[in-house]
Amino acid sequence: MGSLVLIWLTIQVRHLAYMNPFFFSDTFVINHKIVKKTIDMTKVTRPSGAHVLRKKMTHKANQSVQKRQNFGVVGSICTAFLGLVLGVGAWAQAPNVQYSQIEPFGQVFAQASRVVDQQTRMIFYRARQTNAVEGAASIYVNGAYHASLIPGGYSTLCMPAGAVELGLKSVEVGRTVKEDLDTITVIRAAGGQDQYFRVKEVGRGRQMLQPVAMKEALTELSGTREQIHTISRVPGAGNCTINAMAPAAGAGAPQTVTLAADALFAFARSDLYAISPMGQASLDALIQRLRGEYIQIDRLHIVGHADPLGQALSNDRLSVDRAQTVRDYLYQSGLNTVQMSSEGRGSREPVATHCGVSLSPQAIACHAPNRRVAIEIVGARR
Repeated sequence: MGSLVLIWLTIQVRHLAYMNPFFFSDTFVINHKIVKKTIDMTKVTRPSGAHVLRKKMTHKANQSVQKRQNFGVVGSICTAFLGLVLGVGAWAQAPNVQYSQIEPFGQVFAQASRVVDQQTRMIFYRARQTNAVEGAASIYVNGAYHASLIPGGYSTLCMPAGAVELGLKSVEVGRTVKEDLDTITVIRAAGGQDQYFRVKEVGRGRQMLQPVAMKEALTELSGTREQIHTISRVPGAGNCTINAMAPAAGAGAPQTVTLAADALFAFARSDLYAISPMGQASLDALIQRLRGEYIQIDRLHIVGHADPLGQALSNDRLSVDRAQTVRDYLYQSGLNTVQMSSEGRGSREPVATHCGVSLSPQAIACHAPNRRVAIEIVGARR
């Protein structure tokens, strides 16, 4: 039915366009010449009625032009209507457009290296359990907008050291944005340091930026993600410049934990299913220890060692496989966000060196300390 209507409209518009003087303007030109010729003839045959005839012929010509103009207007209206119908039809037949949702979060928080002494790094965050105040917490630095935080988000800003004015405003989508800030805090931003600020609720729908000690802040920042859906407009802010001469922030000397391979694996075995119940308990205790002693773990390096009994090539392969198995167990047990590597060193780094190389029960027992897995931990301790 819709197709028949469109065909009929097309025929009518073409018919009206045929009579439109815009397309056939020569018709008026020909009629005008006929009128002029007729007037000239009347001047010879009936000079006394020339004025009357000229007036009549001019009137008829004007009527003809007026009719064509009217038809032209009607044709334009019909053409516009046809365009509207075709546009609606195309819209109805078009596939549904899928609009992607803006992702507000980026990477998980990780403590960065220290900045140069001329800069200060400020980390603003909003704990995930903070939800009493709905909407976002918009942060202003020296009167300029920086970012809007929702629970579980953080944002970083690097700028020259010195006095800084921090403001905060609660914003809820769908409601009128208030002009004044909820709170204003003035701080002295020290150079070469990280300063942490928590979004804290102070009652009556108001929030403030509260300075937090690094140790407490790093605990609360664990698992938060960077807020990336807004752009900072703070004058003077720039990229953070890392101090290449300074050690990594919060990182201490690497710690090494050594586990006896005999307690982890059955003799001469290295696969995941060969880990004994005692070995599983030892690895689980290590995971709990890491979570309790470290604010952040930057890297784990697992090294497998074997005794010198048997062929050296087999011992090398055994040490590599055991280190890889321990790595897999730690990864599957919740440390999947930690950078981990593994290697095997065979029997090249023995601890006990007086046991001999004969394959006997006494030698096997003597070489027990050499069969081990060492785990090197790099991170920031509590």
